[in-house]
Amino acid sequence: MTPQAVPEGRDGTRVAYSERLWPAWWIWLMVPALIGVLAVAYGAAYSPVLGWAIFIVIGVAATALMAVSSPVVRVDDLVLRAGRARLPLAVAGSARILDRDTLKTEVRMGDARSFLCVRGWAAPRAIEVAVVDARDPHPRWLITSRRPEALLSALEQARTQWSADHPAE
Repeated sequence: MTPQAVPEGRDGTRVAYSERLWPAWWIWLMVPALIGVLAVAYGAAYSPVLGWAIFIVIGVAATALMAVSSPVVRVDDLVLRAGRARLPLAVAGSARILDRDTLKTEVRMGDARSFLCVRGWAAPRAIEVAVVDARDPHPRWLITSRRPEALLSALEQARTQWSADHPAE
């Protein structure tokens, strides 16, 4: 099966690694605090009912937004997935772990064509995955993870299994 034979947007069935990049704990505390300040100000200026309504409505919306915008990083038997983007294992090249300082440097001064799934507030380290398909506009992927060692290990095992299952490609 060539990379083109993997249907677009299709995940595999055997999941080797999965992680959701939730916001850090302090963000979950800071957002309601900031909304509370806004609610108190409007509550004092207009009415307490308006203040409570603002707190509840904006609080629910902010919580939903944080949940929806937290990408899933997943490795299965077909693809490496970061958010909605999928990289077929057939074109996933070598990978390495990036520490905090290297990640900052790569994001700021690295190749602008790189695919980034970087959530610095969720995880300070990342993996870098080379893309071996010359037609792909992204020469590499940078993906943050709370457990980059486990992600890298799962990716390497999945790539090895892919190669064993598809030796002619």
